[in-house]
Amino acid sequence: MAENADVINRVVAIIVDTIILAIVMVVLSLPLGMQAMMMNMTNYTNPAAAAGLAGSSMLFTVLSLLIGLGYFTYFEGTTGQTIGKRMVNIKVVKENGKQVTYMDALVRTILRMIDGIGMYIVGLIVVLASEKKQRVGDMAAKTLVVKA
Repeated sequence: MAENADVINRVVAIIVDTIILAIVMVVLSLPLGMQAMMMNMTNYTNPAAAAGLAGSSMLFTVLSLLIGLGYFTYFEGTTGQTIGKRMVNIKVVKENGKQVTYMDALVRTILRMIDGIGMYIVGLIVVLASEKKQRVGDMAAKTLVVKA
């Protein structure tokens, strides 16, 4: 069985992945920001203009969540590696060493909401306290992060 990935590599991987997702979000938010800039202060009192801006903001929020969900689920479900994991030579596998499924990757990704609390402090504490060096998402999906 492969050796567990060290915490430093896991931290570097999530930082890289977060930067990639942030860049994608900035690019996607440009049209929304331009819309807000084109609205002058008097339009904020116009209910239709305010509703349009609120709708755009909600759409951006939903789109952001779906992109983050898709990014981790797709990359971990296909190769076991996000771009960040690939850069530091680690990957996600099942506890038995087999390839993770899309469902495993989805479970891990959804539970990032818990692991990611406090800029991943919760995930870090759980990994350090876990015998198998698993975060909550790994425990639920029965996966490990190992050296590739």
